[in-house]
Amino acid sequence: MASELFIMSPMTLLDLALILITIGLAVSFAAARRQNKQLRENLAQQAEKAEQLGASQRSAEARLDAMIDAPPHMLLSLGRDGSILRANSRAKDILGSTIIGSTIIEATRSHEIDAVVQSTLEYHRVEERPVTWNARPYFARAVPISDGGVVLVLEDQADRLRLERVRRDFVANVSHELRTPLASVRLLIETLLNGALEEPEIATRMLNQMLGEVDSITQLAQELLDLSMIESGQMPMQMTRANLCEIVDEQIVHYEALTQQKRLSVSDDVPPDLAAEVDRKMIGRVLGNLIHNAIKFTPDRGRISIAATASNDQITVSIADTGVGIPAEDLPRIFERFYKVDRARGKSGTGLGLAIARHVVEAHGGRIWAESVEGKGATFYFTLPAAK
Repeated sequence: MASELFIMSPMTLLDLALILITIGLAVSFAAARRQNKQLRENLAQQAEKAEQLGASQRSAEARLDAMIDAPPHMLLSLGRDGSILRANSRAKDILGSTIIGSTIIEATRSHEIDAVVQSTLEYHRVEERPVTWNARPYFARAVPISDGGVVLVLEDQADRLRLERVRRDFVANVSHELRTPLASVRLLIETLLNGALEEPEIATRMLNQMLGEVDSITQLAQELLDLSMIESGQMPMQMTRANLCEIVDEQIVHYEALTQQKRLSVSDDVPPDLAAEVDRKMIGRVLGNLIHNAIKFTPDRGRISIAATASNDQITVSIADTGVGIPAEDLPRIFERFYKVDRARGKSGTGLGLAIARHVVEAHGGRIWAESVEGKGATFYFTLPAAK
């Protein structure tokens, strides 16, 4: 028995050692698995954070790109060596999509623009000045940034200068149109104060003249207000089904005294059952302006013809006269505010009637134009929607 124990004891110790080793390995493996799991979780968290950071960065870049592309002018970012690092879509459209990496002189071929950039790079200060590029006026502004580069803005000034010119012309035209009747009223008042009041017939005639001048000023003010409201959309069209022949007849009757005074013949060839989808009052105003112009510029015993034809869903109206006509160079501009072909001919008027007519017709979805041979009369056309 003792010998058996002696023989088996080494095996038991070996088994015990193996068991202990196995247990140790198991513990180590379990610990390694826990560490591996923790490592995977950490890596997953880091990957998630990296993805969030990347998404945030992409979002920031998208916002930055949107901010750069939003302005209507050219925006470029240049490095300290003057090379273009970034450009908005407006700059790429005008200068080309391959400008990245080029210098500003290579991209624009403008020494004026390059001088603005070089001055900012050299003195590290904001430079801004008007420049001319491709025969157009621009305003260049270069701003230095902390890394030594420059942000350059090139703003096209052509539209702004045009609007300023329009504003100056508008003020000058209004001043001109007001100055004449006001000067006339002042002269009449001075004449009355200097003794004309003692002559009842002369005083009455002068007072009537003053009344006419005041009416001219009132008409100018009303037409300016109407034009402003029409252009801004504050005078909506009240569209209804209307008999076009009735509207024409109303205007012919309205100006009958003038036509009889000049012994003009007026023919109305508008079909009696022709119906249009229009603002009756505003289209009556358009017809009135065109008929009045025809009367004004047609010599005595002349003819005025008014006609209308329908084609599909559109009506074309024409007002023709045998008057002095319109020079070819003036035809493209006659629908502008205050543009008057007749200034040298001494004809009265505010110069707003045709501008109002154009806006009213366009508000109906139509168009208006004129054809003329100088000395042989003129014909005005405009289109309107036919009634459904």
